[in-house]
Amino acid sequence: MSMYRGYLLKNDFWAKKGNETSENEKVFIKHDSSVGGIYAIIEKDNRGVRIIANGEEHFFTNFDKLDLFLNQLNQRKDDFMKILKRRNMSRKLRKLDF
Repeated sequence: MSMYRGYLLKNDFWAKKGNETSENEKVFIKHDSSVGGIYAIIEKDNRGVRIIANGEEHFFTNFDKLDLFLNQLNQRKDDFMKILKRRNMSRKLRKLDF
């Protein structure tokens, strides 16, 4: 269980308050401005981590697949931010007097 815990903490997840009382699962939370809340639940019985993001639930027992999934979420965020920056830049350019 500690391997997933360390991995999630390195990826900016925060432990949910009250995790000490639960023996079967530990909950970690990350909030992102474009994705929203991302919940990671480490399950002791199934030896994996369940990720809930964008209203979808995914279960991982492999670090590579988990890492790929989290990177895809970040990529979506980066693409969204690029679109917003492009829109803001084009608005500012249209307002310039030539």
